[in-house]
Amino acid sequence: MAQRNHTLRGVPVGETSPVDVVVQDGTVLSIGPAGTGPVDIGSPDTHIGAPLFDIQVNGAFGINLQGRDARAEDIRALCDQLAAVGISHWIPTLITGSFEDTLHGCQIVTEARRDPTVRRAVPGVHLEGPYISPKDGPRGAHPRAHVRRPDIAEFDRWLEAAEGQIAYTTVAPEVPGAFDFIRQVTARGVVVSLGHHAASADDVADAVEAGACLCTHLGNGLASSIHRHENPLWPQLAEDRLTASLIADLEHLPAPMLKTLVRAKGAERVILTSDCVHIAGLPPGRYSLTGSDVELTDTGRIRVIGTDMLGGSALMLLQGVINATRVADLTLAQAYASATTIPETLFALNNRCAPLRPGAPADLLAFTIDQTTPRWTAQIQAVYIEGKRLQQDIASG
Repeated sequence: MAQRNHTLRGVPVGETSPVDVVVQDGTVLSIGPAGTGPVDIGSPDTHIGAPLFDIQVNGAFGINLQGRDARAEDIRALCDQLAAVGISHWIPTLITGSFEDTLHGCQIVTEARRDPTVRRAVPGVHLEGPYISPKDGPRGAHPRAHVRRPDIAEFDRWLEAAEGQIAYTTVAPEVPGAFDFIRQVTARGVVVSLGHHAASADDVADAVEAGACLCTHLGNGLASSIHRHENPLWPQLAEDRLTASLIADLEHLPAPMLKTLVRAKGAERVILTSDCVHIAGLPPGRYSLTGSDVELTDTGRIRVIGTDMLGGSALMLLQGVINATRVADLTLAQAYASATTIPETLFALNNRCAPLRPGAPADLLAFTIDQTTPRWTAQIQAVYIEGKRLQQDIASG
């Protein structure tokens, strides 16, 4: 059914002057300087950019992608929920588990991707483990019982179940067999990311030579106490061939650390991600998460009850973009690129996060930023994906 025309007013991300965007039946009809007449959506204070790409999603809005209870319908439902908060592309993450659990996760992603909408939104799956450090600290919340050495035969069975669509896998480079595994996986067209490890500088260098090109949530998945010089952080920051994903919720990385990591890597080598878990997007309160009782606070922190430990991320990615803009010396355009074009290029999504242009289907996210409080927040005014307007007046969280 044809949609009525809409005129959106706002400043394109990276520009300084407002424009009017006319969308006719889901297609961008025209883009021109903002006029003085009424508009359907937006104002000169509105920002307009492409919808976002989140490369690490464990679940959200009560939908948990971990374990044998997850279903293909969960992937489809999460596509809709994430689209409504401005995320047009995302990668489901499966954390360390049994062979059968990971196989099941790959199978349900494959089944869900038979739906063209899901196939467009989900380029593949992220296997975060099981080939990570077994040590307390760098292992994080991953279950020790299922951590194991790299096994290419096992990985190939998962790759077959995913019909070749494993987008990337997180590996600890210091574990025996890692370098040969990285070479073989890279040859299969899968991105290898370093994470949940206690690697030396030589290990990091050898992993990069073998083909690793990404760091999974750099600054997290580390031991609480590390040597001031000889630790896994510095060689990853110093290696320009490694792009770093960062969780910009200001809980996993306090503001000074986020700012320092971004400065060290350079804006062009940073990807912002949420790493959100299934209680992200739910109301504040008490929940169960991976067998632990946690509290989701009204500030978005997930705290393991009885401790001050984090129990996961409740971040929605647009808020991460705004956080990084506020505290990390990034322009909005640079932070936005870290959640759109930079991950798109790394995962070869063929310009799906392209700027608006007349004649193309409307793919856009229109939002304002409230800078009147210490924690800047966003208000989404409109989301269009492939010409379809999804929802209006949704808080980004």
